[in-house]
Amino acid sequence: MPGSRLTRQELKSQDEITTSLKSFTELVEERKKEVLIGLAVLIVVVIGIVGWRAYSARRNAAASAQLSAAITAFEDPTVKPDKARYEKASAEAQKTIDSYGSTNAGLIARYYLAMSQDRLGDAASAETNLQEVANRGDSSIKGIALYALARVQAEHGGSAKAIDNLKKLYDSGNYPKSAVAYDLASLYEAGGQKDQATQYYSKVILDSPDSRFRSDAEAALRRMGVPVPTPPLPTPLQAAPAKKP
Repeated sequence: MPGSRLTRQELKSQDEITTSLKSFTELVEERKKEVLIGLAVLIVVVIGIVGWRAYSARRNAAASAQLSAAITAFEDPTVKPDKARYEKASAEAQKTIDSYGSTNAGLIARYYLAMSQDRLGDAASAETNLQEVANRGDSSIKGIALYALARVQAEHGGSAKAIDNLKKLYDSGNYPKSAVAYDLASLYEAGGQKDQATQYYSKVILDSPDSRFRSDAEAALRRMGVPVPTPPLPTPLQAAPAKKP
């Protein structure tokens, strides 16, 4: 109430509040520099994250564009002779690797570089690059690279290495098993290993009856004088029980 006097206890409480506010104000003043520095650091971090994302997006877009040039060159049938086409593809792929080697685009470019090198007769370089892609790529890229590596090895006398890589690929499931099994069977057949060839031709027929390799696998077994297995009939779907009225 106006004109009322504060008691001793109230005066003491007021002094404590005043002292606390003064101490807090002094602390804020003392820490102002540290607070400002902390805010500045936070702003720099935020700006850095936003900037990095923008840079990364631009870099990935540029890498994709350069990779597209390599793929287009590799698949362009209008460039004649083929040697010129693969030389151009190699050059474009190498540009991608030189500028964006740490990205997925750079890894895929290395695959196209390897395939171009193989077409140009440099099987050794092709194997080296395909092996690197297989070592560094994720499951999908690894599977494609390992399959291509096995085919290059098989075409250039490395049947044992090709079989080893195809078996790894078959076990991993990172590439269509019917294609891998058929190639394995073909290599075993070419090497006179009839039992192993029979095993993998049969896998194509039994495990992948809808595969485009099935008819070739059946023809191979007949050629070898081996009975052709019959895939089991699909299990019919059971009819749902009728609802009770």
